[in-house]
Amino acid sequence: MFMGYMPDLMEIILKIFSLERNEQFFSRLQKLSLGEITEFNIECVTALLGILAKNTTKINALKLKAFCSNYNQRLLPALICIIKSQEQLRKFRLIGEENFTIEFNGIISSLECQIKSLQEVKIESCICNTEFKVLNNCKNLRILRIHDCGNLNILEASLKTLEITCYPIYTPSIVPILKKSGTLLQRLKLSSFSTREMSLLPETLKSFCPNITYLNLTEVKFSTQFFELIVIYKNFNFLL
Repeated sequence: MFMGYMPDLMEIILKIFSLERNEQFFSRLQKLSLGEITEFNIECVTALLGILAKNTTKINALKLKAFCSNYNQRLLPALICIIKSQEQLRKFRLIGEENFTIEFNGIISSLECQIKSLQEVKIESCICNTEFKVLNNCKNLRILRIHDCGNLNILEASLKTLEITCYPIYTPSIVPILKKSGTLLQRLKLSSFSTREMSLLPETLKSFCPNITYLNLTEVKFSTQFFELIVIYKNFNFLL
């Protein structure tokens, strides 16, 4: 049953189902951005996602905004089906709820089907759980942007670009991903540090990440160790 203002809603429903007969639309659809879902539009969104899940395979960029773990039991399978059925999903972005999303009900795990194609991931307002370990297996993942997320020690992907902003960063939690990235890492942006074990950062960069050309550190108390990095990184294009 569809909920909402019936005249407007029925018009939307008819448009949604008319899409199912539009093969050209599905063959060209490459980007999908799903905004906030409310009780008033969830049935329409579920219907649309069901159609997309059955007909679309060319999406290469997917954005889920205000993702809620309490989505109904028809919407979540449709989202998972869309992720799994794409031939080459290259970019994935998930924005959690304002007070952080902690359960993902298989959405992140479904990226396992995209481990050969996924190149860029951005996550916001999430507490990473074991589902995020799938990112460690993505063979071509090179860009990871993290905004306001916790439990980062789960992540150990090999990256060219790493950005972590707007959440107290405890250096020990990001050491594994820095070590894993090693000589591949070229661009690093970090902010909102905790001062605890701060010395680990320059030590780790010096030992494992010699090829950085872009380094952006904000809200960081610089020390002699950081200035030594400038001498080591002779190929700097940008330093902030």
